[in-house]
Amino acid sequence: MDEEVKPIEILLVEDAKFYRSVIKSQLEKQLGFHVTCAETFQEAEKILEQNSENFFLALLDLNLPDAPDGEIVEYVMKKNIPSVVFSGHFNEEMRDDLMSKKIIDYVLKDSPASIEYVIATVKRLYQNQFVKVLLVDDSKTARYQMRELLTRYKFQVVEANDGLQGLKALEENPDVKLVITDYNMPNLDGFEFTKKIRTQYSKRELSVIGVSTYGNHALSAKFIKVGANDFITKPFLNEEFFCRVTQNVEIIDYINAMKNSVITDYLTGLRNRRYFYQRGAAMFQESMEGNGYLICALMDIDGLKRVNDTYGHDCGDEVLRHVAKTLRQRFANIGVITRFNGGEFCAIMYRESTEDSIEFFEAMRNDIENAPLHYNNQAITCTISMGVTWQNTENLDDLVNLSERFLAKAKETGGNQVIVG
Repeated sequence: MDEEVKPIEILLVEDAKFYRSVIKSQLEKQLGFHVTCAETFQEAEKILEQNSENFFLALLDLNLPDAPDGEIVEYVMKKNIPSVVFSGHFNEEMRDDLMSKKIIDYVLKDSPASIEYVIATVKRLYQNQFVKVLLVDDSKTARYQMRELLTRYKFQVVEANDGLQGLKALEENPDVKLVITDYNMPNLDGFEFTKKIRTQYSKRELSVIGVSTYGNHALSAKFIKVGANDFITKPFLNEEFFCRVTQNVEIIDYINAMKNSVITDYLTGLRNRRYFYQRGAAMFQESMEGNGYLICALMDIDGLKRVNDTYGHDCGDEVLRHVAKTLRQRFANIGVITRFNGGEFCAIMYRESTEDSIEFFEAMRNDIENAPLHYNNQAITCTISMGVTWQNTENLDDLVNLSERFLAKAKETGGNQVIVG
């Protein structure tokens, strides 16, 4: 049984009913977070006295009925809960005071767009936990300042003190999504460092932000010409830094999402037929050069048309997702599982031995048969037929065609079985 995943906890302290209800609703519906609400300082205090450790983030109204001067912000920050503050008005003095308390951001409640900004900020902060940023600067003070901001925004941070160390850090951390580099550094300056990055990573794969205290139009233009995506002049406002970093990370996210949409089945979330032949061709070549076996399995849900006709296509879609979840769990880290067409799935994996392969597929078939889908208070049993082969063939198409032949035999002889040939 899957371990239950607890939702992300958000504390929302806001006395305006409409603003509070809309934010709570959007966070819970869009992001699946759990939002605990308080209307007053006193209510928030009671909540945090009972539990202050599990809150991922606090969203705080600056002016509460029993705390009109922002007392809630200082109280929550002392509990070490990252906070976003909103208010009906702001001025420079207020902004400086809030930033000195090391809040994440502030929002002016002046339009419906402010609610969208709050939701987007919360989503971004959650996603930042899985984003790695490389910070390259020979100044310990500058690195400390930027690292403090990046960790406040919940990024993973890797540091280097010049371009040469930065290249080594990139080699050791190929999953870095954003590089922030100073210009004036010993051994390898920011320009040359950026040039070397671009010999390995395109702007679509890795964002680079140049920074310098010697900011001018010529410097920023030169940084961008050698491959940087953006440029910031030091000293900078925290809000500017956050916005620039966020925009550059989101551009990479959008590009990756577009790439994934091309090779992902929208209904099940599995990779699609296109990805199968892209990845499968490489795996087939690797198997030709090795001593192991390339195992291919074509699978088809039994009676999917009957389910659609009896319970409707919505139920049929749930069956597809239900079976796909089991297949994904079974093939996690050991092979490639894709949705081929309709109720068909195709898997491919490389093994040094075929020992226990039949048992593996039989166990998977058994899992699906004995885990019914509960839909509209009805238990719907799903079964699956499989055609499996690891014969030597001249190409990937022939391997798939063989597995299709054995799948047809499994369907013709009653279904809910594994035929290996």
